[in-house]
Formats: sequence, C-alpha cells, structure tokens
Amino acid sequence: MAAGNQLSPLLLYLLGLLSVVSPAKYASQVLLVSMDGFRWDYINRTQTPNFDRMARQGTHAPYMNNTFITKTFPNHYTLVTGLYEESHGIIGNHMYDPVLNATFSRGNNDPVWWNGGEPLWVTARKNNRTSATFYWPGSEVKIRGYRPNIWLPYNESVPFRPRVDRVMDWLANDSIDFVTLYFHEPDKTGHHFGPDSPQIIEMVKEMDGILGYILNSMEKYSLRDKVNLVVLSDHGMTSIDLQNRLIDISEIVDMEQDVLFTLDAGPIMHINPRKDPRDVIQKMRNASVPHLTLYLKEEIPIEWHYGNNRRVLPIFATADEGWSIVTNASVARQLTDQGDHGYDNALLSMKPIFYAMGPNIRRNYQVPVFRNVDIYPLICELLQIRPAANNGSLLRVQSFVVSSDSINSSTELTTLSAWVLFLFSILVCGVSRT
Repeated sequence: MAAGNQLSPLLLYLLGLLSVVSPAKYASQVLLVSMDGFRWDYINRTQTPNFDRMARQGTHAPYMNNTFITKTFPNHYTLVTGLYEESHGIIGNHMYDPVLNATFSRGNNDPVWWNGGEPLWVTARKNNRTSATFYWPGSEVKIRGYRPNIWLPYNESVPFRPRVDRVMDWLANDSIDFVTLYFHEPDKTGHHFGPDSPQIIEMVKEMDGILGYILNSMEKYSLRDKVNLVVLSDHGMTSIDLQNRLIDISEIVDMEQDVLFTLDAGPIMHINPRKDPRDVIQKMRNASVPHLTLYLKEEIPIEWHYGNNRRVLPIFATADEGWSIVTNASVARQLTDQGDHGYDNALLSMKPIFYAMGPNIRRNYQVPVFRNVDIYPLICELLQIRPAANNGSLLRVQSFVVSSDSINSSTELTTLSAWVLFLFSILVCGVSRT
C-alpha cells in the first residue's frame, strides 16, 4: 500500500488540474481591414489568389447586407458600432443638424456628431484592452471621452504597403489588441472609371496583392496563430451616366421660393423646404418625374432603419439605380465620374465583401449572408469584451466562430489524461501487490 499512499496526492492534483484546464477562449488580437467600395462580385471578374486563399483557410460570405444609405461614412460607422444609421447618427457624408444648426462634412472631428455610437476602439478601451487605428471614419475623434491608444490623421497619399508594415508592428511589437486598417481603393477607381471598366479589374488585382502582403506579413511576424483577421467593405458600386441620366430638381420645384437648401446629390438628396413640407413635396410629385421617389421624412421605409433621426431632413429623395439627382444639370454634366453608390441597399450592386480567417475562424466555410451590424458583436466576442448596446446579432455569425478550447485544448487534455491514466494504473498495480 506504500506505493499507493505516495502517488495518491499527485494523482489527486492531476485530476484536479484536469478539471480546471481551460485555455483562453479566443486569440487575443483582431485586425479589421476595410477596402472601400469593394463590390461583392469583383472577385469573380479576375484572378484573386489571395482572396481565394482566405476563403480556403477561413470563412467568407457571398456578400454582406449593408445599411442604407450605402455611403462610406455611414456604413463604416455601422461596422464599428453595430448600429443602424438612424441610431448612430452618421446618416450621410454630409449632414445638417437642426438642434446644432450646423452642417457636417467629411473631416469634421467635433465629437457632437459622433457620440451617437460607441465604436470598437472605444469599447476595447473601456474593457481595458488596447486599440489602434490606421484610418477609419471617426477614429480621429474623441468619442465619449476616449480615443484609440494609437491613431493617425487621415492622409490618402500614404502608400498601402507602408500602412500594412505599421499595423504589423503594432500587432507584433506593441501587442495592440484591436487594430483597424483602411484603404480607399477600389472605391476611388470605381468612381472615376465605373465598376465595369478595365481599370477596376486592375485595381482588384492590386488589392488582392495587398491582401497577399497582409497574409505574408502575418506569417513573417508569427501572427497567424495570434490574430483573427477580418477583411470587408462598406458598399459596392454601380455605373452612372452624368450626360443622360440626370434628375434636376430645380426643374420641378422653385429653388428660391420653396427650398432653403439641399444636402448631398446623386443617388439620394435631403431637401429642407421653406414652406410646409407636404405642400412642397406635393408640388414635386405632381411633376411625375420618372426614376425619382420622394418621401416625407415620416414616410421613409422602416426597413431602411434610416428616417428616425433628427438629421434626416423633412423631404428625402432617392433615385433609381444609375440615375443621379442634382440641382444643376449643366454643372453635373461637366463631371467625369462613371460610378457611384448610395442607392437602395437591396440592390446587389451595392453589396460588399466579407472574408475572415484566423485561429478562431472556421476553415473553408461559406457563411450565409448576414448584416453588417453583426460585425460589432462578432469582434467584441473575439476580443472577449462587453459590447455596448447595438442592433447586431452574434447568432447570425457564430456558426464560423471556433473557440480555442475546441482547437487547442483537446491535445493538451489528451496528454494530461494519458498521464493521469498512467499514474492511476501504477496506483492500482501498487494496491494489488499489497
């Protein structure tokens, strides 16, 4: 019995250890990459070996359902707050706030415009995690009292590869928990040349090369098993014709007598009337202009999750796909853009990409289409931080999230179990000999 008495404390210790072994549920870092204006079906138009590589080694969706309006600032803020545009308040690239009696345009870093939502870098800091942003709408602003630990003023001229190098340094050497990385392509090329141009094909190839550089850099810095990578976009792109597909509202309403001002142009327009909005909109509707739909603010379709915000003006106009709303057709015809976005988010041309890979992302899996409001709870889950109130759902994306427990602990527990069984057999043998 002596052998049994000597091994019993060790055996009890190992059994106890077996019951409490629990590796960290997820890898500790997330890199969120946006390629602005990357329409979902660009992938099918040319060879994209690095996106294919991500799809094999991770998860992708056919596309994401983004929010209306399908513009850059509103959708980027939705991605990092999990809120619809009417909830976070960034309802356009240009806005008017009647309470502030002020106008917003890109580059405005006054927190009063941004405090309607809590972006991921703020949520991370509130949960004692670190964050860094290599560009993202709102990342230069002190929101709810917080900024990212590291942030940079937007500078489009910074080449793409140095951006990647800087981000890898943050992840590898500074051990930043949450990092964003933004590229303004292929959006810029899509606007200039259109989504069906040879130039967009070349830019898609270039962005695939940038993705390859990201993946290779992660291997170089030994980050593949430490960082969950999410690559996505905000919206798609469609062709426009500024010579033949214009809707000039100055032809259907008196811009001096009936309208105080308008905001935005192209796929949508906000109109602030001088008179009763019902009278002005009726005058406009009487013109029966094709390809134009007019709403009083309270008539905006509820499924857009858009109209319930004070920054949405009393009259809201939308154009059919490919048509552009303007206030001066002669001026608009001098512009050369051949692509635009901002149209109904139900249109396939407005849908963006989604790819993810990493130690906690299911391999070689296509997730069903989900909403971009779900990105916020997804990343909060991967970072194991408490999310702020949001419109997203983890349930819609959890099918491709794999905990480290199921990946790593099986090997560790198998090894530990083998030792326990080995020692138990010695104990039994010792008892049988006495």
